[in-house]
Amino acid sequence: MKRAVIMCRVSTDEQAKGYSLDVQLEQLIRYCNRNNISIVKQYKEDHSAKNFNRPEFQKFLQFVKKNKEEVDLLLITSWDRFSRNLTDSLVMLRTLEKYGVKVQAVEQPIDMSIPENKAMLAIFLAIPEIDNDRRSIKIRGGIRGSLKAGRWCRIAPIGYKNLRDQNNKPIIVPSTIAHHIKYIFEQIAIGKLQSELRTEIYKKGIKISRSNLSKLLRNPIYMGKIIVPKSEEEPMMIIDGIHEGIISENLYFQVQQVLSNNNKIRKLPVYKSLREELPLRGMLSCSQCGEKLTGSRSKSATGNHYFYYHCNYCAKERYPMDLVNQTFESILADFTFTNEAKEIYQLMVKDLLSADAKDSKLKHTQLDKTLNDVLARIEKLQDLFIDGKIEHNHYSDTMARYTAQKFSLTDEINQIKKMDSDYLNWLKNGVVALSNLKIHYANSAIRDKQQLISSIFPEKFEFDGKKCRTSRINDVLRYMLLIDSDLQNKKSGQLSKKIELSTLVESERIELSSKQATKELSTRLSSDWVFDKKQGQRQPLLA
Repeated sequence: MKRAVIMCRVSTDEQAKGYSLDVQLEQLIRYCNRNNISIVKQYKEDHSAKNFNRPEFQKFLQFVKKNKEEVDLLLITSWDRFSRNLTDSLVMLRTLEKYGVKVQAVEQPIDMSIPENKAMLAIFLAIPEIDNDRRSIKIRGGIRGSLKAGRWCRIAPIGYKNLRDQNNKPIIVPSTIAHHIKYIFEQIAIGKLQSELRTEIYKKGIKISRSNLSKLLRNPIYMGKIIVPKSEEEPMMIIDGIHEGIISENLYFQVQQVLSNNNKIRKLPVYKSLREELPLRGMLSCSQCGEKLTGSRSKSATGNHYFYYHCNYCAKERYPMDLVNQTFESILADFTFTNEAKEIYQLMVKDLLSADAKDSKLKHTQLDKTLNDVLARIEKLQDLFIDGKIEHNHYSDTMARYTAQKFSLTDEINQIKKMDSDYLNWLKNGVVALSNLKIHYANSAIRDKQQLISSIFPEKFEFDGKKCRTSRINDVLRYMLLIDSDLQNKKSGQLSKKIELSTLVESERIELSSKQATKELSTRLSSDWVFDKKQGQRQPLLA
C-alpha cells in the first residue's frame, strides 16, 4: 500500500470567488480510498503559490526530511495547487524525488515513467504562471490608468485613509491625523530638524521612521498631486489628483528648497548635533588641548542617566551638565544694562535700519523684476506644451523648477514687506532681550541659544571647572556693559565673577566694531529676527 500526504491550497482572492479547501480535501480522500492509498498527513494552505515560501508547505518539507521512506506521494487536486511558477516547480519536483516523494495531481494525472509526458507536465505547470503574468499586466494597467486619471488606488499614505466614492471607485481623503502631517511640513519649512519632529510627533502617538519621514516630505501627494511612474511607453508624470491636498503647493516647494539646502551641509561634526540638555556642546573648548568639547549621556550604576561635557581628544576634562550650564547662565545674569546703554542700543539699531531701508527698497525692486521674468517664462513654457513643442517630462521638470523659484521670490518679497512694517516691534523685542539676557537665553530654542553664545563670545571659550575663560567678548556688548560706572571700578575687563578675560591673547580694549558686527549682535538679541550673512539682510529667527 502506498503512503501519501494530501495537500489543499487556496489563495485569499480564490477563496473569495468560492473555492473551498474542504471540497479539495474531500476529493483527495475519495481518491485515496478508491486507489487503496494510506493517508499519512493532511495540509491545508491559504496562501499564494507564486513561490514555495508558504508556511504549510515548509512544514511538509520538514516532515519528509525527518521521515524519509515513510511517504511515497504528495497528492494535490491540480497542478496549479502545487505552484504557479514553472522554474520553481521543476526544482521542487527534483528535490522531492531525492526524498523518495513523487507529486501527482488527481485531476491532471501524468505517468512520469513515459519521458514524453514531461512535456505535458511542463504545460500544466506553465499555464498557471502565464495566467498570473497576464493578470499582473491587467492589474498594472488598471492601476496606471487610475493614476493617470488622478485617482490613488493603492494603500493610502499616512495622513490619508482609503474610501469609496459615490460610484464605488477608490479614493483617498484626509484622515484624523492630517493636521499633524501639515504641522510637519510647516515646521520643516521654518528650519526645524527632522529628528526633533520625529520625537515630537511620537509623543502624540504618531510613529514614523527616519526614512519614511524623508519620503513623506518629498511626496507630492500631500499637495494634491500624483506621480505616475515611468513605463516603457511613457515618461514619469506628475498630475493633478482628484483627492484633497493636505498642504498648499507653496508650502510643498518651500520644504523642497529646505531639503535641497540641507543636503549641501549634511556632513557636520558629531558635536554639532543639537540637544536641549547640551546647548554648549561644540561651543566650549578644552582648556588642556584646545579641542572642542562634546557632550553625551551616561548611565550610572543605579540606572539613572546623567549628561556630561567632555573632551574626546585628550580625555582630561569631564564636567557635569548642570555645573557648566548654570555657570554660563550666571554669567548672563551678571550682564546688566543701564538705561543709557539701552538708549545707545536703540540709536545704533535705528541707524542700521535706516541704512537697511535703502538696501531693502533696492532689493525689493530687483526681486520684482526677477519674479516678472519667471512668470513670463512659466507662461511661455505653458504655450510650448499646449502647442506640442515640448515633451511632458521636460515640461513637468521645468515647471517644477520655475514654480519653486516663483514661490521663493514671492516669499522673499513678502518677508521684506513684513520686516519693514514690523521693525518697531522688532526693536522693542531687542531691548527686552537686553534687559535680561539670562531669561531670553533660557526661553530660546537650542539653535538660538548657540547663536547668542557665539555672538557674545567670538573667540575661544573655555571652562576650568569653576569659571569660564575667553580672550574677549563681543566688542559692542562689552562697550555697552562698561557704560555702567560700577562696572568700571571692577578689575579691568572683568564683567562677571564667573568669567575671566584672558590676557594671553589680547590686551584690554574697548573698540566699536563695524556696522556689520553691530548689526549681527543686535539681531542675535532679537527674539524675532536673525541676520543672514549670505543675503545681507534680516531674516525671521528659526525657533
